[in-house]
Amino acid sequence: MHRKLLALLTLTLGLVPTAQAQTDAPPVREHRSPTSSLLPRGVWLGASLREDLITPRLKVQWQWTFFQDRKDAFVFLLEGGLGWGLAMPDPVTGKPETKLGSYYEHTGQVGIGYRNHLPNSVHWGFQVTGGPVFYGAHFDGSPADKNVVGIVEGRIQLGYQFEKMAVGLSAGYGEPFGLKRRFLGRGYVGGPSLGLFVDWR
Repeated sequence: MHRKLLALLTLTLGLVPTAQAQTDAPPVREHRSPTSSLLPRGVWLGASLREDLITPRLKVQWQWTFFQDRKDAFVFLLEGGLGWGLAMPDPVTGKPETKLGSYYEHTGQVGIGYRNHLPNSVHWGFQVTGGPVFYGAHFDGSPADKNVVGIVEGRIQLGYQFEKMAVGLSAGYGEPFGLKRRFLGRGYVGGPSLGLFVDWR
């Protein structure tokens, strides 16, 4: 009887360190944003190139996660952007659309995106958004072209994920729709873009 009790006691004491080790194991870390969902959680600064027009752009993002695990997240996006033409194309005789004096392009878009956010590792992601774009093109010797059309834009991003935010490079392309042939500035809307991003979702 005493031998059975001693064996049971020894077995029980042997299981205690194992159970404690399992209890003390760190839980799976959940990615959390340092800011409220009502505040912006990302910014993009870069430029686009279309028909020899270089347009610097600034875009601010609001992001709401609808699926997340340890390293992957899918998000709803609300993005607002401002842009002003900096380097104008060279004027060509017989092409009034090349005699561009100034240009602006502002947009508000919604969409979805993917973020890979494993801390202290490579960060990558992509997004697709769409919405209205408000542009204005002023020409020398021709009436100004100010219109509102639609645009669909896709971007990919690659960088490094720190504990609370990611930074890196982002490239994309915007394709407008709803443009009419009479819109003199139609050739300058959207186009390929390249810039830097900071994401703290």
